[in-house]
Amino acid sequence: MKWRQVDDILPRPRLDQLLDRAAASPVVIARAPRGSGKRTAVRGWLSRRDPSAGKWSWIECRGNTDSLDELLALTYAKAENPESHLVVLVGFSRRYDEELLQAVQRTALQHPGRRIVIVTRDYLEVERHRTLLSVGVSVIPPHEFRFTADETAQYLEGTALADFAEQLANGLCGTPQLVRMAKLRAETMQGPRTSDVAARRSWPVSPLGTSASTPLELDAEAKDFLASVHRAVERDMKLMLEGEGLEPGQLDFLAVISVPTTLPAPLLALLATGHVERWLADLEGRGLVYRSSRNPDDEYCLHPVLRRVLKRVYLEPEPERLAALHRLSAGYEMTQGSSFRALRHALEAPDFQLASDVLRMHADEYLEGELGTRGSVLLDDLPLTVLARYPLLAICLAVAYSSTGKFKLKTLELLALAAAGARTVGRKAPPSDRLIMITVESVALRLSGIGEASVRSARSGIALYREMSPGQRDGIGPFEGPLLIQLALCLHAGGVDEEALIVAEMGVAADQRHHRGGSDHYAETVQAYFYALNGDIRRASVILAECLPEHWSNPAANHYFATPHRAAAFLCAMEEHRFDDAARWMELLRIEQHNNEFWPSIRLAEALLAVIRGEPTASLVRMQGYLLREREQPVVQRFGRQMLITASCLLNLAVGDASQAFKAATKLSDETSRLSFQARVRLAQGDAAEVLRLCTAMGVPVQPRGRFEQAVLVLAATLQQNNLKAVGGALRMVAALSEEYGLGLALNLLPAPDLERVLTVAREMRIELKIDPNAVSNIPGGLGRAVLSSRELAVLGELVSTGSAAEIAERQFVSVNTVKSQLRSIYRKLGVSDRASALDVARVQGLVLSRDAETID
Repeated sequence: MKWRQVDDILPRPRLDQLLDRAAASPVVIARAPRGSGKRTAVRGWLSRRDPSAGKWSWIECRGNTDSLDELLALTYAKAENPESHLVVLVGFSRRYDEELLQAVQRTALQHPGRRIVIVTRDYLEVERHRTLLSVGVSVIPPHEFRFTADETAQYLEGTALADFAEQLANGLCGTPQLVRMAKLRAETMQGPRTSDVAARRSWPVSPLGTSASTPLELDAEAKDFLASVHRAVERDMKLMLEGEGLEPGQLDFLAVISVPTTLPAPLLALLATGHVERWLADLEGRGLVYRSSRNPDDEYCLHPVLRRVLKRVYLEPEPERLAALHRLSAGYEMTQGSSFRALRHALEAPDFQLASDVLRMHADEYLEGELGTRGSVLLDDLPLTVLARYPLLAICLAVAYSSTGKFKLKTLELLALAAAGARTVGRKAPPSDRLIMITVESVALRLSGIGEASVRSARSGIALYREMSPGQRDGIGPFEGPLLIQLALCLHAGGVDEEALIVAEMGVAADQRHHRGGSDHYAETVQAYFYALNGDIRRASVILAECLPEHWSNPAANHYFATPHRAAAFLCAMEEHRFDDAARWMELLRIEQHNNEFWPSIRLAEALLAVIRGEPTASLVRMQGYLLREREQPVVQRFGRQMLITASCLLNLAVGDASQAFKAATKLSDETSRLSFQARVRLAQGDAAEVLRLCTAMGVPVQPRGRFEQAVLVLAATLQQNNLKAVGGALRMVAALSEEYGLGLALNLLPAPDLERVLTVAREMRIELKIDPNAVSNIPGGLGRAVLSSRELAVLGELVSTGSAAEIAERQFVSVNTVKSQLRSIYRKLGVSDRASALDVARVQGLVLSRDAETID
């Protein structure tokens, strides 16, 4: 049989290569629904390989009474070389399943050189059992027959649709029959007058989308023309559907199953309870329904254009029925399928409470995967009135905006809306729903930087949770653990660390109760992060070892969820002096760091590593840049602010700027941290007495890290004073705390002379410390003070009570010009230009009493 070349056929090298590779197998199945161009593609491929059709034959199933074996025998008898001949079988449906299976097996075994290509709409037994057959079977799945955008452009070249190839390839799913319909329809329609209808890329409809997938921008006239082409194609599709001669009720059944994107067998039982079994097989044989490539045994698909026609014509006139079908689909997808499809169905219902339930049940999927990347775009289409009534939708959209790092004001607006809406909606809700609303409010306040209000809301949520009965807690569902973890993070952001750790432990227990602990151990990683920050390194290390470190160390892991594990692992490595491991964790922490609410923790980690490596200057410059451009970063909560100040203080001390380090320390709101860093500065200046006074003022810190750092400072100050009687006890206290909690980094952060003295005494007393005996600190010691004359010291003392040169001159019995000259000299020696700065620096260097000392009688 010879085949005549038709002008309307498009050669496709991509598909030709795919068929070439598949034809290496004895059997090739080209399976696709009607209109996909599978026959045309296969015939075109064969005609280009052998135009005279001497090496291949085409057998159509037309209800022949002859058996398939007889047809094949007759064909091979006429072939020039029967042992290498290729036969194409077209239209053999499932009615011939058994005969096809036996024929292809027998042919492949008895004549290995022969090739059989089966062009079909149905999912045949040959494909279903291909992994069990003794012969090789290759399958060209339905999606391979679609036109790409380039192929569509080539096919439409020279027509009025040439400029719309990308839009048509997307809107018609590249289906050759539909593209051909569009081409024929466009020949009778007036095209747009605009010569350049697709001149530039448009911004996405939602800023949450990606510009790479955005269609070309069209002017109004071009949009109207393209819409009219689509309407014409859909009218043709409707006419074809009406000409199918379907049984009574079959068309309604087809409309019902058009609601879901894909139709799994269990969902079919929910949507169409009264369907006739043979209908689905009949529709598949007609090519209206086809098997998915992902799960052909149990999942069916409809062409998107056909789905659109069916829903618009047969379901949209009954909105309640359509909404009910969407709810059924959403409920199935929420528990057994795709969370994104569940959200889409819920929003199309529209059932915003169901959409909130989808996000609640799949909260851990929102920041990664399809639910977050595409679901947020669906949420962005919702009006503010809906977002105000359903706060969970508002905060999820705010999180999506926050992750872009470019829409800070929009994020804050949505967070405020979520917080206000949650407070209003949650007042009269049942306990489980009220707890969710409280969590939404607390998280919204946390992400807005309102730490104290977030803590208050979190505490009320924890109080409600503790009052709930086990049955009420079960109503929260698998979201119980993540909910508690978010409340713990709210407490932590407000600086309430002890409570945060307790709530995190409750979240871990809840995850274990819901059998979620074995998934990714996220709750445990947050718990380990809190332990590491508090200084209990031994406990944090044990938890981290059980929390899938190979998963969180993968750069492809979600950066937000991975940050607690990576930050905790970094701190453990630093305290254990595994600085190379710490550097590797630092590289992972830097991934997408600018869109992460944990960014202050990452900045502190960078500062610690820079000081240990002796590279503080570059890190300090970066830190100053971050603080100057803070508006470009996510909002900083209270605890994050303390981290940034700590990093700035440490870096200034490392570069030798004790004045700026002391100024930074005074901004710390936590008294223990403030006194500890002020003591560090005094130690670097050699003021041991002031160090001991500040350490005494601290009292006994609650957290292990604070106690260890206090003990290290007391030891260093005692050695500076050469108080040999007290050195032994101070050194043993440092060693005991280090052994108990696994701490050691505070020793590396001592000024170099002080660290050398500590190591020398430890060797002499044979006390082992958690630090390399040959370690050298990069913190400078003996930071010099300005040398002032006695007259300048007197004038400086007068500055404490007055800034008037005339008053100082009167008290010192000198002229005003003399006082002004001495003030200029004082400012120059202290490196400042005004009275307030001069007093700050003078207090740091001990030239005048510090404010803390002034308040002591």
